Amino acid sequence: MAAGAKASRSRSIRKASAKAAPLTPEQTRDWVQTYGRHSRIYAWGFFALILPVILGVIWWEMGEINEDVMYSFGFAAVVTFLLAGWSRKQTTQSWVGVVEEMFMKQVRGRRDGDDDIAYSPRAKIRTQGGKALTLRLPEALYVYFAPGDRVFKISGLDWPEKAELDRAERVCLACGNLYAQGAGKCPRCSAPEPDLETLLRLVK
Repeated sequence: MAAGAKASRSRSIRKASAKAAPLTPEQTRDWVQTYGRHSRIYAWGFFALILPVILGVIWWEMGEINEDVMYSFGFAAVVTFLLAGWSRKQTTQSWVGVVEEMFMKQVRGRRDGDDDIAYSPRAKIRTQGGKALTLRLPEALYVYFAPGDRVFKISGLDWPEKAELDRAERVCLACGNLYAQGAGKCPRCSAPEPDLETLLRLVK
C-alpha cells in the first residue's frame, strides 16, 4: 500500500513538473498565434458588446429613440471604434529596439475633490527602423529595464522583453508580471513561459 502511494505521488510530481516546463519552439509558435487570435476576438467582441450599452445609456438619458439619439449613438460608436482600432494597432506591432531612457511622467488628477499629482513609469525606445516609442510600464518593469537594453515586442502580445535575459526573472508577455526563469508559467495569469530564441525569430 505504501509503495503504491509513493508511486502515485511520484507520478503526480512528474506530471506537475511536465505541466510547468517552458514551451518548446513549436509550442511557442502555436501559443503566439493562438494568443494573438484570441486577443483580436476579445477586443472586437468587447466593442460589439459595448455598443448596446452606449445606446441604452443615451436612450435612458433622452427618454426615447429619435433622430438626436441615433446621431449621438453614431458619434459614440465611431469614437469607440477609432479607440478600439488605435488600441489594437498598439498591440499588433512587432519591433526590435533599444531602451534610450527610463523616466517618470508627472500625471495630474483629482482625489477626494483635490488636485493630486502621481508619477507614471515610462520607457523611451528607439526601434531598428528609427521610430521613437514611449511605453507606459508597471513599477516592476521600470526597474527591470535599463537604458541600453535591447528589447523586442511580438505582434499580438502586450509587453516587451529583453533580447538577452540577464536576470533570474523574465517578463510575462501577456500581463507584464515578472516571474522566475524556468518556472514554466506566469504565477499571476498562468500564461506559459515561451522559448526566447523562437520569439526572437518570430519578431524578425
